[in-house]
Amino acid sequence: MNHQSLTKKYALGLVRALKTEPEFKVCLEQLQTLSAFMAEEEKINFALTSPFIPNSQKRKLLDDILPRLNFDPRVSNLLKILVENERMVWLKEIVSILPDIWYEQQGIETLEVNSAVELKDEEKLELKEELERLERKPVRLIFKLNPEIIGGLLIKKGNIYYDVSIKGNLLKMKEIISTR
Repeated sequence: MNHQSLTKKYALGLVRALKTEPEFKVCLEQLQTLSAFMAEEEKINFALTSPFIPNSQKRKLLDDILPRLNFDPRVSNLLKILVENERMVWLKEIVSILPDIWYEQQGIETLEVNSAVELKDEEKLELKEELERLERKPVRLIFKLNPEIIGGLLIKKGNIYYDVSIKGNLLKMKEIISTR
């Protein structure tokens, strides 16, 4: 099994143990906090991720830290499993994909919307409603600014891009003209 599949499997394991969105948000925040702390504290990061430190010492460090952090038991279990399987180095990646996995498991499609300018709230709402109609299910939109877009939108769904930008239309026109 490859690295990406394994990180998704760990994230999915945690997500399946959670029942409500508030539970999910608490666990996500705890993992984000720990991930940020590890990024700042090189000694802790090394102690938990280094292949040169025995797992017994990593477990002892976690056993010392976790009670003080008062983490959700499911978060603590995930961290112990990551240490046991020498995968703690993947924590940041797992944290980054957790929201996508959560919403996917809830039947909500995540779409990334790139635009040249910040969209107004009513434009965002109208776009969300139209995309929900087209997808025939709830959607979660992640808005990003992209200065390369002349106008319009570039919508990403997984690995598929829907280009409804002026630049995209100009490139299509160029392609049509060049094939004649």
